[in-house]
Order: sequence, then structure tokens, then C-alpha cells
Amino acid sequence: MKKLRGFTLIELMVTLAVAAIVLSVAVPGMRSFVQNNKAASQSNKLLGSLNFARSKAVHFGRTVTLCSSTDTATCSGSNNWATGWVLLDPSNAVVQSWESLSGTSTLTATASSITYNGLGGAGAATTFTLVIPDCNGDLGRTVSLTTTGRAEVTKNNC
Repeated sequence: MKKLRGFTLIELMVTLAVAAIVLSVAVPGMRSFVQNNKAASQSNKLLGSLNFARSKAVHFGRTVTLCSSTDTATCSGSNNWATGWVLLDPSNAVVQSWESLSGTSTLTATASSITYNGLGGAGAATTFTLVIPDCNGDLGRTVSLTTTGRAEVTKNNC
């Protein structure tokens, strides 16, 4: 007679209990990990475009403007940058545009546009505040732009 092999009901229940405990510990940490990556990705998108605009101003040797936009073609005049932004050359032609942020993140700034001069300096210091959906703890981001044109990202509380 052939001996049957398999799991007993007790072994299966113990395995499920251990799996449930591991998942209850791992899932909250995973959510925070995903939110942190989303905030970092979106703030780095803005940081990259600020650095790109500054380098184009130096390249042209003239003033360029980075501004919020709702249609990726013109400036909207709004302090809401989550809808996207565009870079305009000295003749107001679009050099590059950036689509809106994914999801329902908010990105507000102290200005609706930024002007870089031919030496890479910004017309005024500007602060951007990024808040991702269901943000908690220090998962918010602040992007600060100085009048010298240098931009940096820091974490902040939501």
C-alpha cells in the first residue's frame, strides 16, 4: 500500500497564522515605501526641470521662463504647478513642456513663473510645496529655489 504524503490541518493553520503576522507587519511599511518613492519621483521631476531651465538660460545667454501650465503650451498664471509646466525661450516659444503630476498630488508655489537670466540666476526666490495623497509623517516635499538659481529638495511634514 502506498503511503500518502501531505500537510496536516494543524500545519496548514500554523503556516497561515505566520503568513498573516508577517503581512500585518510588512504592509504598512510597504505603503510608506511606495508613498516615499512617489514623493521623491515627483519632486525630482520638478527639480530636474528647474535645473534644465537654468542650463537653457545659460546656453541661450538670455532670459528664459518656466511657468505653470494647464495645456503644456502656454503659461496659466496660476500658482498650481500640479497641472504641468512649460519652459519658454526668449521669444516665448515652448522649449519643453512637462505633463501634470500623476494621481491627485498637489504642487503649489509662491510664484506662477520663474525667470532665469543668462547667467543662471533666478529672478526671485521661490518655494514649491508637494503633498501626495494620503500623506503622513515627513513624506511631503519642499523644493526651494534661491535667487542664484540653485534648487534643492527637502522633506517636510504633511
